[in-house]
Amino acid sequence: MQDLSQHILDIIENSISAQASKIRISILLNISENKLKINIMDNGLGMDEELIKQVQSPFYTSKKNRKRKVGLGIPLFKQNAEMCGGSFSITSEKSLGTRINAVFQYNHIDRMPIGKLADTLLNSIMGHQEVDFIIDLRSTYLNGIENSYTFSTQEVKKEINGIPLTYPDVYLFIQSNLNEEIKKIKLEDI
Repeated sequence: MQDLSQHILDIIENSISAQASKIRISILLNISENKLKINIMDNGLGMDEELIKQVQSPFYTSKKNRKRKVGLGIPLFKQNAEMCGGSFSITSEKSLGTRINAVFQYNHIDRMPIGKLADTLLNSIMGHQEVDFIIDLRSTYLNGIENSYTFSTQEVKKEINGIPLTYPDVYLFIQSNLNEEIKKIKLEDI
């Protein structure tokens, strides 16, 4: 994987495979603490302790239709966080969902860029309209200035009252909103 948005997409797809109806993605950039934190939480099927251990192994995959029986998404995400002076954890409970936390040292030379976060989020929202996405983005700088943004597809769905998210005007609104807010928070270049 070339950037963190690809890791985020992989985790979103795992959540959807686990029948999640709600996915919360939180990204916090804190310059004063030199940390970039990515948290993804879902209300899917969840996992027991044994499965949590297995999904962190590159030699395990839950996908039955694969020719190769390896799953590199979570192990690579974990490896990338840890090799950048950060940490990685998964907590889960059967029938209640899963939470993945990855922390990266912000200025570490090996930290991947975030990539095309707006595109990743937009494509996930449009491709899985049955899922409610909550996106929380926040950045804190050395001068104490903090920027934050929260987006909820559930709120958008209430406002548009039955119009599909893929309707051109709705699609353009969501695309424009995500792009503008991610730029304001300065997550597009990291």
